[in-house]
Amino acid sequence: MYLNTNLSLLRKKWGLTQGEMAEVIGLTQSAVGLYESGDREPSLKNLIKIAEYFSVSIDDLLLKDLRPQGSMLARNLKYLRNREHFSQGDMARLLKISKAHMGKYESGAAELSNQGLINVSEFFGITVDDLLKKDLSKEGK
Repeated sequence: MYLNTNLSLLRKKWGLTQGEMAEVIGLTQSAVGLYESGDREPSLKNLIKIAEYFSVSIDDLLLKDLRPQGSMLARNLKYLRNREHFSQGDMARLLKISKAHMGKYESGAAELSNQGLINVSEFFGITVDDLLKKDLSKEGK
């Protein structure tokens, strides 16, 4: 479930503090903080209020990672590198790029080229689509 990360993402995207969101939705700031940390889940009534306020479906709020795909790629690159116990330098050599560029790809500050996507997907035995869209860290769980 993506509720906690999606709440935080939507709130920040709309430029709201936890207190402002709480006031608009009719919650306490503490409740919003607990929802975002994943320590508490909203009631169905509050879930409906939140989804309506942010103009998203409840399904999307709960089940869809609303973060931009570029950040999924960045997370997956870092996950794959760590899974194989590679340093950023190791990954940079694999992709034939500088270590600085590898850092930018992992932080989402730069986009990997199409050939870079293909190289990574072939090396790790995954599809480019999975690299861009799936949270690979959850695949092994």
